[in-house]
Amino acid sequence: MSERKRYSHIDLLETLAIFFVLIYHCTLYSYDFAAEGTAVNYLRYFSRTILSTCVPLFFFANGYLLFHRPFQMKKHIRRTLRIVILVIIWGFLLVPIYMSIAGEPISVKETVRAILNMDTKWAMNHFWFFCTLVSIYILFPALKTLFDKDRRSLWLIAAACFVFTFGFVLVNEMLALGSVLTHRWLGTINYFFIVTLSPFRGQFDYALVYFCAGGLICTYEDQILAIPAGKRNTLSILGILISCGLLFATGILYTGMGDELWDVVWNGYDTVFTLCNVIFLFILSLNYSKDFWIIREISCNTLGIFFTHETILRLTRSALRAVPALCNVPISVLYSFTVLCVCLAICLLLRRIPVLKRLVC
Repeated sequence: MSERKRYSHIDLLETLAIFFVLIYHCTLYSYDFAAEGTAVNYLRYFSRTILSTCVPLFFFANGYLLFHRPFQMKKHIRRTLRIVILVIIWGFLLVPIYMSIAGEPISVKETVRAILNMDTKWAMNHFWFFCTLVSIYILFPALKTLFDKDRRSLWLIAAACFVFTFGFVLVNEMLALGSVLTHRWLGTINYFFIVTLSPFRGQFDYALVYFCAGGLICTYEDQILAIPAGKRNTLSILGILISCGLLFATGILYTGMGDELWDVVWNGYDTVFTLCNVIFLFILSLNYSKDFWIIREISCNTLGIFFTHETILRLTRSALRAVPALCNVPISVLYSFTVLCVCLAICLLLRRIPVLKRLVC
């Protein structure tokens, strides 16, 4: 495989993204402030708000890299089909393993059903990212043409997608807040008339905004770097704290209005607060111009780490959760880092095997 130009700050973002994914999936502790109401659980819940950037960072990094590079249609089609094939192959590899771990009979029919339905029971729901990425890749040839020849039109498409995804979510959040403050249900804007106006009706269409943002922001990189480092870093850190605080408040609001704890990570993907945090993290990443081996290798192997980590979790997570002394934030972070290292080692080993290396890189 030919060497491609690497962007060290994007390597850092992808490393941060996969580590956030692992911290999210490796959670050993309780953060249900609604059930327990302790200050510790509120603090733990707040600390999870930054994790909502995990998958969005991947969409953002993909956009940055693809818009940056020359476009070749045949290569792009091969890349798109490869993702689909890898999801199917890994599905047939992993679902039987999960069935075996759970002590259930291995079934080809159940495996196929789990892959097609992205079954949560067998962790196929984690693969929604790849399916969404493929849907964006299908549109990418047209997006790339606009980026190269008519960037204003690309901005218009990205802005329209923002309005019908992040915009709708933001307005509904404001209506929810108004309902709580006035003690009167103000409804939502998800009326049939309004929804049918939107050309973006998929469940994960907000991913297109992250993808386009990654491509468009690269055109302003020099202007961002022209801002004194101290100033841009201070503003970015302050922005992250504010965005996390607002997402935290949104989680408390919706938890209070509902019957269960609002998942601040999963439900935070399509909020303006997470979008802002992705951009702030990108700005902070511009400080990184090194080429540390470990960062580069993790970035190069995020695909394999993503595919393999759930197996490690299913073999170890229950045993750790059974020990109360281990159910805290520091141990969860250490556990996440350990899983990251184990998965990276597996990927590096597989890459030494000619037939198998295509499964992880």
